[in-house]
Amino acid sequence: MSTASDFERNRRARRRRARLRKKRIRAAIILIAFIAVIIIVCVAVSNCKNNGEQIDAAEATLSPEELVPTPIPAESTLAIPDPSEENNLLQIIADAGQTKYCYLTFDDGPTEEIAPQILDVLRRYNVKATFFEVGSLIESNPDIARRVYEEGHLIANHSYGHNYEKLYASTDSFITDILQCESAIASVTDGEVPFRLIRFPGGSYEEGDYASIKQDCIQTLRDNNYYYINWNCANGDAQGKTKDAEDLLEFLKESSAGYNNLIVLMHDASSKQSTVDALGSIIEYLSGEGYTFHRLDDIDYQGSKSSAQTASASGSESEESSTTSSSSGESVTSSSTGTSASSSSGSTSSSSSTDEDSSSDEESTGDSSNEEDEDAAETEEPEEATPRPTAVPASTGAIVIQ
Repeated sequence: MSTASDFERNRRARRRRARLRKKRIRAAIILIAFIAVIIIVCVAVSNCKNNGEQIDAAEATLSPEELVPTPIPAESTLAIPDPSEENNLLQIIADAGQTKYCYLTFDDGPTEEIAPQILDVLRRYNVKATFFEVGSLIESNPDIARRVYEEGHLIANHSYGHNYEKLYASTDSFITDILQCESAIASVTDGEVPFRLIRFPGGSYEEGDYASIKQDCIQTLRDNNYYYINWNCANGDAQGKTKDAEDLLEFLKESSAGYNNLIVLMHDASSKQSTVDALGSIIEYLSGEGYTFHRLDDIDYQGSKSSAQTASASGSESEESSTTSSSSGESVTSSSTGTSASSSSGSTSSSSSTDEDSSSDEESTGDSSNEEDEDAAETEEPEEATPRPTAVPASTGAIVIQ
């Protein structure tokens, strides 16, 4: 029969066993935590090592001996109208006569997060693009802006501060801001700005809070020998709700449908990771549609002149009478006017600006430019019908997807 002392011994034994179990559980937890910490440290060290190797590889790729300097504009580009005559580059491209040129453009950079990734994709596909950069960000990230230049892309002007209220306060404040941005660009391009091109923050459209002053600024740009350009399609990365890579590709397919030459609006901003993710697919899709990729200072402007010369010469040889020659001249004139009207028609989609260039991305030129374009076409009719010596077109720099 158990005594009180036996009962007490058993109770103490049970307590010792319970305490032992708790100690073992605590030891196991500590051991597991220690192993987890070791695994995390090993993974972190491995990632740092891989990142270091990638950086070393990038630096090796970007060595001065292997860099592609920014080329000067092609000879055919130098034949485009002087900005004092026509400074709407989108209209110039539409009138050039070239076929299936695609101009990829990236606004609002350079950013630390997105710009290097965009450059990596472009280099992988051997594609050149145009970066509309903000002067203050060039000063904040000069190494990235320099890389854009050294890898053969065009840096164009997107204002110094991207501050709508300050930028569009007056034409004087506008041109001061633009010139300040030009100085920032020159600081990373060996002091050169070979092609003076800007894109208005929010576009140059005749609607919105700053529509009136923007039209005055267009004349100010003309007076200062600047071209400007909007866009005629986009990937939609600044329109509506946030889109993933698949959505951006589908948006691009819809907005680019029916255009001969494409000026594609995209953004280099910290929140645009999906733009990077979709870029390779966009390049592959457009290449499959027959487009070649170019910078905005690469315009085959000889095409339309050669066509006009051929049409005029053909008309003169086939029919000798003055009446027929007159009809032929009218045919050439009609064709020229039709080209301008078609270009204007294809350029007028609705758009609305937001504070981060989130304007509707399917519009190209404003309605007010239509009358000017038609007047210009009428004025130039005799020149279009007059044969000119045809220069040998320079290389268009067509890109082959690797």
